[in-house]
Amino acid sequence: MSIESKIFAPHFPFSPKRVPFFYGWIMFFVTICARMVSIPGHSVGLCPFTEVLIRNLQISRVHFSNLFFFATLLSTLLLPFFGTIFDRIGIRRAVTYSALMLGLGLFFMGHIVSIIAALEHYISHFTAVTCILFSGLFLLKLCGQNLIPLASRMMLLYWYDKKSCTMIGIAGVFVSFTFGCSPKIIHILIEKLGYLTAWTMLGFTILLGFLPIIWALCRDNPQSIGINLDGLKTEHSTPKGNGKENPSKDYTLCQALKTFDFWIFVLAVSTSTFTSTGLEIHIVDIFREAHAPIANPLNIFPFIAIISAILGVLFSILQDRISIRYCLVAIFLTNAALMFFLEHVSRSWGLGFFIPLSGFNWALYGIASAVPWPKLFGRKYLGRIMSSAALIISFFASIAPSALSYAQKNFGSYFFLTRILFFSSSAGLIISIIYITRLNTHRTGK
Repeated sequence: MSIESKIFAPHFPFSPKRVPFFYGWIMFFVTICARMVSIPGHSVGLCPFTEVLIRNLQISRVHFSNLFFFATLLSTLLLPFFGTIFDRIGIRRAVTYSALMLGLGLFFMGHIVSIIAALEHYISHFTAVTCILFSGLFLLKLCGQNLIPLASRMMLLYWYDKKSCTMIGIAGVFVSFTFGCSPKIIHILIEKLGYLTAWTMLGFTILLGFLPIIWALCRDNPQSIGINLDGLKTEHSTPKGNGKENPSKDYTLCQALKTFDFWIFVLAVSTSTFTSTGLEIHIVDIFREAHAPIANPLNIFPFIAIISAILGVLFSILQDRISIRYCLVAIFLTNAALMFFLEHVSRSWGLGFFIPLSGFNWALYGIASAVPWPKLFGRKYLGRIMSSAALIISFFASIAPSALSYAQKNFGSYFFLTRILFFSSSAGLIISIIYITRLNTHRTGK
């Protein structure tokens, strides 16, 4: 047995069977840790660096947005490849290696100025900044926004079935709170230590703090340690044809791609992430254009997080009792309303609606990006299906900052694009209502 096989053996460094309760609760904790680790690669972890990078590296907002776009796009295109690997190597190796790469990527970002200065002896400043900043953003987006979230979503879905939505919602309380507070905390770190030291400190926190915990506690699935899904004493099978999702078979990727369910959920989650990523990266400038009565827009994230946590739990518990397809209506409706009230954040009532709607958008994204896939298509090819969906979803996230930048540059306002999003979300809402109505009618007719 190789050293790598030994350190990732199911009963090393301890046997999970010695834990006096269902080990799924430990995996619940690991999931939260993994999502916290991923923050520096998400837009909420990068937005505090946006203005300082543009200023200190002497690049335009459009150039930064383009680098962000191509870095996210390239990392996104690799998702199906990594999803297949995740199915083969298991979640434990996947999340451990991804966290290691993210920590090293943060160290790289903490030294970009010195690396750029060294390269300027051979190439121009513009070329050096472009190459190094793109490389750093690519590492952060690949690991932070794509690989670690993919692995962490798969964790709970491998350990829970009947209560999967509820567990994701409860985990969302902690995730929303940490994501909501992170822009303000990182902003304080940047002000106190400088943006390079802040990145280096984040790298130390992951490599020395979270990485050992994730490796030691994470396990691939209940079967690998000799217990059953949901912690039941005997194995249970998902009932077939009960009027809800519960697939009668495990869909392959090709079969899933031929269903309307796959594409409508991808469209819904893509709409949500396009909105949130674009707004988070440019929120300071967008609120400046909208004349919002708030000195630092980053201060709204903790409030968004609290609302997201509360609504996420309530909606998750509800989703374990009703069809996951009703989530489609909630996502499109929320996104359309969010775009409407964004244009009115200069007024107290507009800002008062925008913040809770943003929280609801976060909560819905957390559910819709994970729960539908095993419920609709089974678990056997979960890595392939989820990574393929994530590829499309992350693509929309990657183009959001650039799209908003071009809207502001070419049309003089960010709101040119947000109005398009309002109408597209409204169209998605109508399509979802028609689809769900037809399904219900078909079942009633049977």
